[in-house]
Amino acid sequence: MRRNLGRPALPELKVDFAGCPVRASLDVLGRKWALLVLRNIELYGAERFNEMLRVTPGLTKRVLAMRLKELDQGGFIRTVERGRSFRRWGLTEKGRDALPILMALVHFGSKWHADEVFRDRRPRSLSEVFERSYIRTTLREMTAAGASPRTGRRRIVGTPRRAVAIAAEPPLA
Repeated sequence: MRRNLGRPALPELKVDFAGCPVRASLDVLGRKWALLVLRNIELYGAERFNEMLRVTPGLTKRVLAMRLKELDQGGFIRTVERGRSFRRWGLTEKGRDALPILMALVHFGSKWHADEVFRDRRPRSLSEVFERSYIRTTLREMTAAGASPRTGRRRIVGTPRRAVAIAAEPPLA
């Protein structure tokens, strides 16, 4: 019998798990660069292969090709346009449901790793990084039954389209 040494009691689970939902989620999303590919598509508007390479220093062509294939097979992204010499990817509903995970990582990194992220090394809150309407919409989509389709607006590649502080102060290289 384990003693509860002043720690809060474990939460009582409402379901009997056959596996671990965290582990299942990390099978694809936990791979190096996977979340950054989703970030590239949603925040940077980098939907083509070379655009993703350009906005992600250190990412190689080989690894990007593997992550795109895994994310596609996992149902996070899909090809939305294919030409003779290019392909453009977009997020699926499953991919959009992963956006709150990205927001949580932005929040954590902006607070606890500001010295690596911002030129002035000043920690920021999530509302200083993203427009409030984007935060509300993304968190609402997480709990909604169906996510709304993305707008067809084009973005300037390499600039976060929804970020406020990052656009004003690019991260350190």
